[in-house]
Amino acid sequence: MLECASLVGMGEIATKEAFQWITSFPKIVQASAIICHILDDITSHDLEQTREHVASTVQCYMKEYGTDVHVARTKLQGLVDDAWKEINEECLNPTMFPIALLERALNFLQMIKNIYKQVDGYTNSSTKMK
Repeated sequence: MLECASLVGMGEIATKEAFQWITSFPKIVQASAIICHILDDITSHDLEQTREHVASTVQCYMKEYGTDVHVARTKLQGLVDDAWKEINEECLNPTMFPIALLERALNFLQMIKNIYKQVDGYTNSSTKMK
């Protein structure tokens, strides 16, 4: 849970209550986990097909709904879009925690978005991320 680790060093903002809140898996953390997982699986699907990996989200979707890769990726991207809507909603609703805590989650998501923009920049970092 990188979002929890990112609170370290925030000084007085990162209170015990803030750590308890983020480890309670609130909607913003759930949505960011969905985005991270699905974007990783969408962009790494082709590479994973050349290796012996466990089934990815794309493969599971294809098997469950009897679709092809293109349809599965489109539907999964829709789930990512829905998760972004939840994050926007969470950011617009006031919480008892400073906005700086929410900004950490948003910054993490911006990083994930850039890493998995077109290819799996984490696994294959010699491409766009170099």
